[in-house]
Amino acid sequence: MQDTMEYGKAFTFPQQDTDWIKKVAIAGGIMFAGLAFSWLLLIPAIAAGLLLGGYGLEITRRVIAGESNLLPEWTDFGGLFKKGFSVFVVQLVYALPIIVLALCITVPYIAASVAAGSSSNDAAGTMAIIANVVSVCCSCVIAIYAIFMAMLMPAAIGKLAATGEIGPALRVGEVVALVRAKPAVFLIVALLSGLASSILSSIGSAICGIGAPFGIAYAIIVASHLYGQAYKVASAESGGAASPAAPATM
Repeated sequence: MQDTMEYGKAFTFPQQDTDWIKKVAIAGGIMFAGLAFSWLLLIPAIAAGLLLGGYGLEITRRVIAGESNLLPEWTDFGGLFKKGFSVFVVQLVYALPIIVLALCITVPYIAASVAAGSSSNDAAGTMAIIANVVSVCCSCVIAIYAIFMAMLMPAAIGKLAATGEIGPALRVGEVVALVRAKPAVFLIVALLSGLASSILSSIGSAICGIGAPFGIAYAIIVASHLYGQAYKVASAESGGAASPAAPATM
């Protein structure tokens, strides 16, 4: 099992593939098309997100399995959609606390608006104060949980990639145990993933004006490699208790 992180490798590994330009270009093209036609009820954007999520998951699986050819071919679109949907489900479940807290912020403001139109000024003022207090409290909790979630996601996605099943990725205790084994690693991975998306999309825009989607696609590839590495390192630290990578389905 891998016991040290190679952060730089996540940014350079695609170039070891002889067809890397084509594969990255296809990924960027899918992202570009998804964003360009997102006005169609967001369906193209969702489809692009699922495809790239599935592509990233396959990269993570290959890193965990120690395979040499890490960039998948763009052939099995059905398989990529399926993998991408599983990634979406895992992300949605872990994001539920944020969704609930966001609703907790919204409801008091709605109540305050209703009170302003149908009650006395004192009642409306009281509701507004309550809404503001709830908003501040919930926003603080959301910020803290968002950091925690950013560290959990690489471990959860690693579980998903390694087992090929959603269930293990939702075993919060096991996922937290992985993060606790190497907390600094998962924090760095979360930060690098976010920075990669921001910097690479900016570089893409600066180079050709419409290159941001290609930068985002490359950032997903980078993050997926980092996720696989982090999972392997944390598994080694915890005694190799994590599941081995699922067999290839592509």
